[in-house]
Amino acid sequence: MSASRSIQAQVVRPRRLTDEIVRQIEQLILNSELRVGDALPAERELAAQLQVSRNILREALSMLVQKGLLVVRPGSGAYVNCPSGEVLRDYLQFLVHFNTSAFYDLVEARRAIEVEIADLAARRATTADIEHLKKCLQDMEQTISDPPRYVEADICFHAALAHATGNEILRLLVDSFRGALRENIHILLANHPTAVEAALRSHRSITRAVEEHLPEAARRAMNEHLQGVRQGLHELGVPGVS
Repeated sequence: MSASRSIQAQVVRPRRLTDEIVRQIEQLILNSELRVGDALPAERELAAQLQVSRNILREALSMLVQKGLLVVRPGSGAYVNCPSGEVLRDYLQFLVHFNTSAFYDLVEARRAIEVEIADLAARRATTADIEHLKKCLQDMEQTISDPPRYVEADICFHAALAHATGNEILRLLVDSFRGALRENIHILLANHPTAVEAALRSHRSITRAVEEHLPEAARRAMNEHLQGVRQGLHELGVPGVS
């Protein structure tokens, strides 16, 4: 277990105290005075250093946990955490759930990101990456009659494609719209008669292009797939998709 690190915390001046504590701890992380896995000082000690109440400190730590920068281990304390796309993922899922016109923005964003992902995957995919991609495609083909499993297999495919780029930022970006993508696929699957057939055809083309290391073919196949998604949403009358 990592030992608690001594940090040079400053007395918090009047402002919104929780915001100031959050800003200060974020800065300590950015300055590498606190590193991933480091334990923060005990709550009583840190509150005394900052000259704030323990309730105010707990509120600030809770905000940092929500941001993914801290993780609290019961009975042990708060530790610096490596952030993920979880917060953005939740936000995007709620955005498209309550505002279906956001599906237009989602498809547009996916075209900006995933066409390039397909290109890079075709250039960089290892044998293991290709096998993983093919397994996700196989799962899609075998779960057509089981919509919830089909949706997860489709999401797995796009995550596998991003992983094949070897680019951690692209992988996190795709992971961040996982929930929104789930909503998108579910709407098409439940309401569009040819959505599955079109999606499988596109995913097979993408897989073939990646397996044969053909970047231009991969770009074209992904672009056609996302054009099909947009067209399907338009045919269903989803607001904002034209």
